Amino acid sequence: MKNGSRSNALLVELLLVIFFFMISAAILVQVFADAKQKSAVAKATNASMLDAQNIAEDLYASEDPDAVLASYGFTAEDGSWVLEKDGYLLKVTLQAETTETGELRTYEISGVRKGNTLLTLPSTRFIPKEVIP
Repeated sequence: MKNGSRSNALLVELLLVIFFFMISAAILVQVFADAKQKSAVAKATNASMLDAQNIAEDLYASEDPDAVLASYGFTAEDGSWVLEKDGYLLKVTLQAETTETGELRTYEISGVRKGNTLLTLPSTRFIPKEVIP
């Protein structure tokens, strides 16, 4: 009888150890899956920020913003320009306001991933008119 109770206790201990390792493995899998997802979001955010900065600089220096956006591969959709990249979407909205002294151009570049806005980068340029005294 004593041998049977020892083997039963050993079996229970072994089952508890296996159960503990199964729970630990499940938790680790979840942790690594979350880390991979956060890494993908960080990668998309960094890439979209770099692209948005480059586009904002080119738009600021350009006389023809539509040509600059077309050269990057943007397509016009509902008054804005859209470009789908690896894992994210860049959207550029242009607004121009003409005044007596010149033209004020406002650009808003947004990075979007799976419906969530990663970043919004505004840029403004004033182009003065020639003033004749």
